[in-house]
Amino acid sequence: LTEDLTDAELADEDLADEDLADEEVKKSRSKPGVIYLSRVPPFMKPNKVRNIMSQYGDVGRIFLQPEDMEIRKRRKIGGGSGKKKFTEGWIEFKKKRIARAVVQALNGNILGGKKGSYYHDDIWTMKYLPRFKWANLTEKLSYDSQVRKKKLHRELNQVKKETNFYMEQMDKNKQITAIKRKREGKQQSTSATLDTTKPNSDAKPTKQRRLANSDGKTKSNIPSSVLSSVFTQ
Repeated sequence: LTEDLTDAELADEDLADEDLADEEVKKSRSKPGVIYLSRVPPFMKPNKVRNIMSQYGDVGRIFLQPEDMEIRKRRKIGGGSGKKKFTEGWIEFKKKRIARAVVQALNGNILGGKKGSYYHDDIWTMKYLPRFKWANLTEKLSYDSQVRKKKLHRELNQVKKETNFYMEQMDKNKQITAIKRKREGKQQSTSATLDTTKPNSDAKPTKQRRLANSDGKTKSNIPSSVLSSVFTQ
């Protein structure tokens, strides 16, 4: 009897261990799994992604990374579409086995659907992220945000330095131009003064100068005939 009881207890313990193992398997299967999209089809929105992925299983959270606003502005200025575009994304399935199966089925294949539709020929590029939790994504996004802020801060400081340097050069150029103009003004006033003090060569000679030019001789107003008669007598 003792041996029979012992065997029964052992059988019960084996059944209990199997139940625990089944529960652990069920729990592991019920854990969420995350898929990473390295490329989001052009202009596809989160709602569209959810509708497509929901065909394969229960979808939890979805996050698509919007493209940089400067890239969007440049594309619009260049004549492209101004619609919002996403660069990468994360999709959470309620069960990780479903997430794995979706990656195996879709990765590297075309989206398909109706022939001639906008996304028909686009290709899925995705990867299953083992041991990845949604909290990891939150941390990543927070880190990326801090990196962007620091980068923006550095760029603003660089622009500020360049602006200050440009303004300093402008001030120096203004000072140099003012000094040159001042010197030119002084030179013009000096040359004008020299022109006023220089004798005019075109002026008519004075009476004294005419007398000096006649070798000291003065002309008489008495006619020469009268003078000759006087000296002959």
